[in-house]
Amino acid sequence: MKDIQNYCLRDYNTFKIDVRAQRFISFDNNSEFVEFVNKHRNVFSENFLIIGQGSNLLFTEDFNGTIIHPETKSIRIINENEDSCFIQSEAGVIWDDFVSQTLGLKAYGLENLSLIPGTVGASVVQNIGAYGVEAGDFVHSVKYFCLEDFVIKTLNKEECQFAYRNSIFKNKLKQKAIVLSVDFMLTKNPDCNIDYTDIRNYFGNEKSITPELLRDAVINIRNKKLPDPDVTGNAGSFFKNPVINKQTFNQLKIKFPELRYYEMNDGTYKVAAGWMIDTCGLKEFEYNGAAVHENQALVLINKSGNATGKAIIELANIVKDKVFLEYGLVLEPEVIIM
Repeated sequence: MKDIQNYCLRDYNTFKIDVRAQRFISFDNNSEFVEFVNKHRNVFSENFLIIGQGSNLLFTEDFNGTIIHPETKSIRIINENEDSCFIQSEAGVIWDDFVSQTLGLKAYGLENLSLIPGTVGASVVQNIGAYGVEAGDFVHSVKYFCLEDFVIKTLNKEECQFAYRNSIFKNKLKQKAIVLSVDFMLTKNPDCNIDYTDIRNYFGNEKSITPELLRDAVINIRNKKLPDPDVTGNAGSFFKNPVINKQTFNQLKIKFPELRYYEMNDGTYKVAAGWMIDTCGLKEFEYNGAAVHENQALVLINKSGNATGKAIIELANIVKDKVFLEYGLVLEPEVIIM
């Protein structure tokens, strides 16, 4: 374990914002961490934050508290049958490494979520999603350390209350739980989900699509549209795609026939926030070292490398205001602002 005071967080947030934490604790063994916490419960009576890769965070100032950083890396098959494979991953595993390993184990379902930055632990907190798939679709259970009574507990999929970029860990259990590991139920019978415009366009008339080819496609699409956070500071999609009812959708579609959207199973419609930002003329718009990305308007970037978190927030507010004036929809940040 590491336990360091006044720690620089530039390498622990993908916006590369140069801020510091009052205290930084990292661990690579769950049992050791639980033992440490039970001896130092005061850590969690103060301000604290759990960070994986910091790929969904925007710091606007130094963090006056303790950062908890899981570095646990175990992945193992815990059960399997003719149709399904149950794989357990510890929270500190890099998400895309996990997706790659599931394919190596001939366990399928997560291909559409390839190359999303972050860790396995963060994937269930945020219920990450892309190209018509969400992590919560494949979660069987989540093991976490409860900070109310300091014991390890488990939630099944339904108890996790997964929703669009949401879960119980962002609501009822916020600041009350540290995810230790996640059990995923994946299929041994590949059924590639290509029901998304970018993926359909990528494959064209190709019929023989394997999970491996789908993963390659998603990686290629993301690399063309999204900046590499190791090169240009960003947190991927900054805003959520607004979800609207049918009446609102019909009104918008009449006014904007070219509206980009995705129809949901519950009869609502997810409107493409990036398309709206782009049509407002904001792609490549710059503000105090921050900018709207040139290839994907849903992404805000630390273009200069020295933009402050506050400058990125101000840019986000400019974007929100222009989209609301044009479309009457309020963009909500997907990124957590600290």
